[in-house]
Amino acid sequence: MRFLARLATGNVALWFTFWLVGTPLALVWDASGGCMVAGCGIGQPAIAGFFIALFTLSSVGVVFAAVAIWRSSSNYPRQVWWHTLLAIGAKLSAVLSGFAAALSFLAVLYFAYTFIEAGAAPF
Repeated sequence: MRFLARLATGNVALWFTFWLVGTPLALVWDASGGCMVAGCGIGQPAIAGFFIALFTLSSVGVVFAAVAIWRSSSNYPRQVWWHTLLAIGAKLSAVLSGFAAALSFLAVLYFAYTFIEAGAAPF
């Protein structure tokens, strides 16, 4: 928990936050979303449910990682001009991936609500 608190406040190095936290989460998010679109679990509800759950959890994780990357890049030391470019690039990456993950999470919630509402409707 202490590590997550340090990560959320930006007290972890930018390279660690970006490459060892954000990038693996983004890859899991991409792979699970791709499997949902490609139909990796067609005919097997347990596998399809696993990919939906993995996509939903990784969507939340990517948003958290985006906040952590933003805060860590704000604390990034800028001694030469290209350090500023790295910090700006990390912030842009965090904003784009966080926004896409948040929209994906909302879409999953919408579909879950739609399926629950359809299942609860009387015949």
